[in-house]
Amino acid sequence: MDLLFLLARRGNEELNRWLSENPLVLGGVFLLIGLAVGGWGLYELKKGVAYSKRGKVVEGTHGKALAIIRIVAGAGCILFAVIKMILG
Repeated sequence: MDLLFLLARRGNEELNRWLSENPLVLGGVFLLIGLAVGGWGLYELKKGVAYSKRGKVVEGTHGKALAIIRIVAGAGCILFAVIKMILG
């Protein structure tokens, strides 16, 4: 509940202080984002068809490249999450 009040008041300093005191929360958020983006990329790579940010179908080499970019971005988020959770 305190987090909602921090967000409502737009206290960036207070929110940053709270996140530095609770690194597992920030790590957990990035872990979920990384799993979602990486899983999305793996699904598209297996399917062979990716979708652009506007919903257009991207096939062939460009579709595979877009899926690999999403996998790498997801892995980066997961790596950041693990480092944040371990090192604080």
